[in-house]
Amino acid sequence: MSNSIAALCERPGSGPFCAFDRLLFVPAKEKPERVTSDDSIEARAIASVKAGDAASFDYLVSKYLKRVTSIAWGIVRSPQDAEDLAQEAFVKAYQSIGRFRSGEPFGPWIYRIVTNLGLDVVKHRKRFRHEELSEGEPAERRDSADLPAIAHELGSRIDAAIESLPEMQRIVARLYLVEQFDHGEIAAMMNLSEGTVRSHLSLARKKLQDRLSDLHEANHE
Repeated sequence: MSNSIAALCERPGSGPFCAFDRLLFVPAKEKPERVTSDDSIEARAIASVKAGDAASFDYLVSKYLKRVTSIAWGIVRSPQDAEDLAQEAFVKAYQSIGRFRSGEPFGPWIYRIVTNLGLDVVKHRKRFRHEELSEGEPAERRDSADLPAIAHELGSRIDAAIESLPEMQRIVARLYLVEQFDHGEIAAMMNLSEGTVRSHLSLARKKLQDRLSDLHEANHE
């Protein structure tokens, strides 16, 4: 199984395998850089929305809806709540589009909005996680049925391990390991310092490596 995991970790966009890879290996320190939008259609859509063309906002929704919903799901762990949060995030973005800085990519902005909305939900639902865990089954990603058996098994193990972490470590770990955001992006999305994000992630990684030690050992056999 170790060879299969190693090979599948290299597949681009292979969800749980990328998460396992990022769990095992600490990347070199990221170099901060100013991110600009290279999507000319996105830039024109934003300009049109600012000019009063509401229909142009549909392009932004279609481009980012899946990722925004995934981020929300990772935080609140409820498909229905995730969809509601995604919708609320886009409504808030639309209402605030006048404050959006032209030339910047829309993604980081909408990700920050939905993350903060999700954190508000978690903060005001102190019993939420306890109720989810008491049901006996972890929440299942709707795309999991499309994964081959090995991916589903590995993804389920990682998902359960992440879910067992303390709240902030869980959210940071999911954003980093599953959603593939870097430290700076997570810091901006959660209104935390990069140092705090790295601290949460370091603690989470140690716990996850311990809980997934059998996979870690198999990968090195």
